[in-house]
Amino acid sequence: MKKFGILCLALVIALGTLGVGYAAWTDTIFIDGTVNTGSVVLGFDPGRIDEVGGCPDKNFDTWDYNGHSVSCPPGYSFGGVANAPENKCVADVTFNPIDEDGDGYYDILEVTITDAYPYFVADISFWVCNYGTIPLKIEAPVITQSPWLLIEYGDNIGTQLHPGMCAEISFYVGVTQHEGYFGAGDLWIIDDESKPICPQDTPLTFTISIMGTQWNEYPYTD
Repeated sequence: MKKFGILCLALVIALGTLGVGYAAWTDTIFIDGTVNTGSVVLGFDPGRIDEVGGCPDKNFDTWDYNGHSVSCPPGYSFGGVANAPENKCVADVTFNPIDEDGDGYYDILEVTITDAYPYFVADISFWVCNYGTIPLKIEAPVITQSPWLLIEYGDNIGTQLHPGMCAEISFYVGVTQHEGYFGAGDLWIIDDESKPICPQDTPLTFTISIMGTQWNEYPYTD
């Protein structure tokens, strides 16, 4: 019997050397996970788009400054001279919100201004809303425009919108007398008389893009 025991022990050692293990009872559990991502959706509120005051012809008032024409819109002043709106109601401003991707939210706002003229200005207000499920912040607009247009914006840039929240953004669209301008600050325009004058009966186009960025990645960098 002793020899048999020694033989069994020798066999176990030999099998262990060959990499043969013992059978054991085991059981395994698993974790199945699903991460549902949210959405960032910024859109226009089609019911809150307006030309402030209902009459767009507020007119950039102008002064002579060192041989240059200086102007600013209503409510602002240059050299202590206030600009009072004339409200002649000559030009017309219309809006057309568009749902380009068909998701039920308006992501394009077409603005059409007719019968505009040099030193005309329209004061436009609209609301944007967070229709997604993730808080977002409003990035500064990116603007491209014809050389005879001046566009200034304000209100709620950088504001955080939680889902369902909205914020108002306003901007001026003004027509300059000459192509380009210089020294613009606080909505003052210093006209550059050496440049071509604004053409008549000509479409002047502009594009304003406003990005909503997930709240923890503001400001957005590519």
